[in-house]
Amino acid sequence: RGFAHGTRIMTPRGWRLVEELVAGDAVSCNQGQAAEIIGLRRMMLAAPGAAAVCVGGEARGQGRGAAPLLLSPDQMIVVAGDRLAAYFGVEEALAPVGALVNGGDLRLIDAPMMEIWYDITLSRACTIVVEGLQVAMGGPADDACPALSVQEARLLSLAA
Repeated sequence: RGFAHGTRIMTPRGWRLVEELVAGDAVSCNQGQAAEIIGLRRMMLAAPGAAAVCVGGEARGQGRGAAPLLLSPDQMIVVAGDRLAAYFGVEEALAPVGALVNGGDLRLIDAPMMEIWYDITLSRACTIVVEGLQVAMGGPADDACPALSVQEARLLSLAA
């Protein structure tokens, strides 16, 4: 889990690189309040065969040609859309990004070896904006949208 070196996270002061954040800094939550960073662990990925999901710019919003974002396959992200509403009767849900892999703008890749990742612990659970994508942090928030299982998220990705 965590975010690769160079990843931008929205804070009350605007976009900040993950490597610039320290304990005591605040990140912006989608519910309009900030959450304090209470822990930040820096680690080097050195596990052969470790996987990451490469999230292309278009998956983060129309017209976003930004550099790809790397996430852990079990990272929960916010999904929305007509298919979600049709299949599950909700407008937004959390889904594990690895279950949404489609071979296009969401690809499973070998995680870059010797890459520095940052694991952030927040003072409360919330969803934050990471490179334009809504990412769940710290488990379900009090006002969080429902979470899809891996199987439900795969069904949703196949329907796209």
